[in-house]
Amino acid sequence: MTHSLERVKRMHPSDKHSSDFSGIDKQPGRSRGTSSLLQFLLRSYFFLGYAVVIIALVSAFLEFTAWAIWSVHPVTRQAELENQIASPVYKGAEWAREFWQEESLRRKKPTVYVPFRIWSVTNWHGKYINNDSGVRGVWRRTVHSANCDPAHRVTLWTFGGSTMYGTAVPDWATIPSYLARELNAGSQNCVVVSNFGVEGYVTDQELILLGELLKAGGHPDVVIFYDGVNDSSLAWAPSGSPNAHFLFSTVKGRVEGSLSSRLDFLQKSYAVRLIRELLARAHPAGSVAALISKQQPNIVATLSNYEANLSVAHALSDAYKFKLYCFWQPMLVYGHKPLVPFEQQLADRDASGTSMESAWFLTMIGVYREAERHAASGGSFVFLGDVFNSTREPIYVDEAHLGPRGNEMIAQAIASFMHRHTEQPQSQNLK
Repeated sequence: MTHSLERVKRMHPSDKHSSDFSGIDKQPGRSRGTSSLLQFLLRSYFFLGYAVVIIALVSAFLEFTAWAIWSVHPVTRQAELENQIASPVYKGAEWAREFWQEESLRRKKPTVYVPFRIWSVTNWHGKYINNDSGVRGVWRRTVHSANCDPAHRVTLWTFGGSTMYGTAVPDWATIPSYLARELNAGSQNCVVVSNFGVEGYVTDQELILLGELLKAGGHPDVVIFYDGVNDSSLAWAPSGSPNAHFLFSTVKGRVEGSLSSRLDFLQKSYAVRLIRELLARAHPAGSVAALISKQQPNIVATLSNYEANLSVAHALSDAYKFKLYCFWQPMLVYGHKPLVPFEQQLADRDASGTSMESAWFLTMIGVYREAERHAASGGSFVFLGDVFNSTREPIYVDEAHLGPRGNEMIAQAIASFMHRHTEQPQSQNLK
């Protein structure tokens, strides 16, 4: 027994030595595994870094290329600002160059949020454009407005979108400024005109604004609504809803916290805009026509919503004892104005029926037809869509906005209608 144990000990080293050698054998394997993992992680980090750099460079290249194509290639429409500046309505105007420098800077200013109405006029003061602080917000300055005894003046409020606000013209060339000049032409007249137009507003927002001003203690003698283009724009289904406002999908996405809303800043990139433009142009004419034909329910709903808003405005008119006038504005692609080449180029593109943008304008034309029919059959508004039918001179800055001469003619048409259908309104301040 003893001899057997000694024999076993001689054949196998002690457990201590065996454990030591076993530990020594295992350490190199662990080191190799750790080293391989570190190398894998390093390679992964390097690959990720290279990928980020490459993606950034490719994105920058694509954005630069898209910008270059967007700027010079005829497949894209000219940017809004450059297109407006090119309008012949500014030909010979010494103030135009300096005005557009100021206007381009104003448009870059961030939008101001306000409750319920979503956005409003931003504060701005310059040589040509002035938005002054007033009741319940900031409003565009009106020139030619009367400065007379408060006890004898007539207060007139105007509401509308960018065309009433005066986009693309100086303070003195807005519709409210020209209207003030027309109404105060007589020596006995004393009409104070306030411009409550806000860029991008539809009648729903204007109605809310009117209510806010009345709640704040305002007492107008006359209220004018001037709309058409913005409301009819919403008849195009991709715009959102006939009963909504501009940027409806964007605001809805932000409130609901959707992923697409977190990435909507990409929509402003030249690459995305170019891709969207090319995809829109890729639609065959037949598919565009089919889309337009499906918009008829929206066309009817849009005008129904507009007239319902006017009914509420008339109820407020009765309750607050002011005279209400509502006008449907002209649009380049509707009516029979003799077009100058600049205007003709816009009209041909917008009514071509070969692109999604053209389908949008053709849908708006459908709303205009419906509006003209309703106005002719005793509607509660005056249709001005044909006011330029005999005007041969350039009027339009784009499809909706007018130059100084166009705004002057609109103000004259409104003033003429007011003179024909009512006597000079008596100020409520006399009561």
